[in-house]
Amino acid sequence: MNKGFVAILGALALAGCNAVSDTKAAEQGVDALHQAFSAGQFATVYDGSAPEMKNSISRDAFVSTFGGVYGRTGAYKSGKTTGWKVNYGTGGNIVALNRDAQFQNARGTEEFVFRVQGGKAVLAGYHVKTDLRVE
Repeated sequence: MNKGFVAILGALALAGCNAVSDTKAAEQGVDALHQAFSAGQFATVYDGSAPEMKNSISRDAFVSTFGGVYGRTGAYKSGKTTGWKVNYGTGGNIVALNRDAQFQNARGTEEFVFRVQGGKAVLAGYHVKTDLRVE
């Protein structure tokens, strides 16, 4: 077998292992965020988020926006990941998870974006859409 081909296979195998562990870290991040959001700890979530999040929205706007959303949807009840994507770069690994979610008062879809380094997922982006009408 060609040594170059074997090296490529080895690199792909290692990347696959990282994708699995990074995705698992992101799933754990989702669980922690749902607990924090359901407890109203929006400022704490923002304070622990990645620079990408902090550069895209102010602390006050984050707390106000997601406090309002979760005030209408109610606490998170259950959900499942429907898709994921992992990107590797020199600044760290980015994992995006798409999820279906059931909240106390609504159904929705969520997209979580995490920066994963050293097995730890840090929130870099979050989008939620629900079936509630804005009034």
